[in-house]
Amino acid sequence: MKFGMPTLIEFNSIEENIELAKALNLDFIELNLDLPYCNLPGTELLDLSNKYNIEFTAHLSEKLDVAELDNDLRLAYLNKIEKIIRWGTSNNITKYNLHLDPGIHFSLPDKKIFIYEKYIDKYKQALTDSCSHLSKIAEKYNIEIMFENLKSFDYLLNGFKIISSYNNLYFTLDMGHDIRNGNNIQEFFEHYPSKIKHVHIHDFNGKSDHLELGTGIVNIEEKIDFIEKYNTYAVIEVKRKEDLINSVHYINNIMKTKKEREEFKLLK
Repeated sequence: MKFGMPTLIEFNSIEENIELAKALNLDFIELNLDLPYCNLPGTELLDLSNKYNIEFTAHLSEKLDVAELDNDLRLAYLNKIEKIIRWGTSNNITKYNLHLDPGIHFSLPDKKIFIYEKYIDKYKQALTDSCSHLSKIAEKYNIEIMFENLKSFDYLLNGFKIISSYNNLYFTLDMGHDIRNGNNIQEFFEHYPSKIKHVHIHDFNGKSDHLELGTGIVNIEEKIDFIEKYNTYAVIEVKRKEDLINSVHYINNIMKTKKEREEFKLLK
């Protein structure tokens, strides 16, 4: 397993993130490609990776909804994804995270109606077509594309079932999103253990997520056990430098305690 950090909005360069990652002894940085400073030209990222001995992964733009029902728009998204991956592979990036978007909804006085749920057959066909395309891209560039849970509606579970049937397409378990939305995605993902490649870990207090670890209701030790079990890459997905520092210390203390417990068992 490897622990990493997201690129932070309070920073203005990759180098600032690298300095923090190295100080915290983290293994990688997940580049948020909605941040302009992450889109370095040429092979500048590769140069930084080699210089500082740090790995990069990529979180694709949240605007890239590959289940979009407008075929022209969806194909434009897929072409953009391949363009990003072509750039990324030249910088030795092999892991790409993509949201499984819940799509547009209509807010009525008494409920919300989601387009993908209402037009479920069209949704499944669009996502199937995109997964076929993305799987070929992943094979072509020898990379992994991972889909992250946002919501946990039934139609999105159908989406993950579709994703599970394609080579080179995997899952990112966002633990905070899962707890916020009813605690069923982790259980669902564990039916497809070979597909669990990536984790986002953050805390949730019943109202807000992406909180510093240990400040909410998430059982962090249990989640670390999950990360160890599946030997995944894990992004400590908090949003501020201070929260990240405290969260890394929190994980280190848990890992130290776990090790001491194991050593005590061996002595008995």
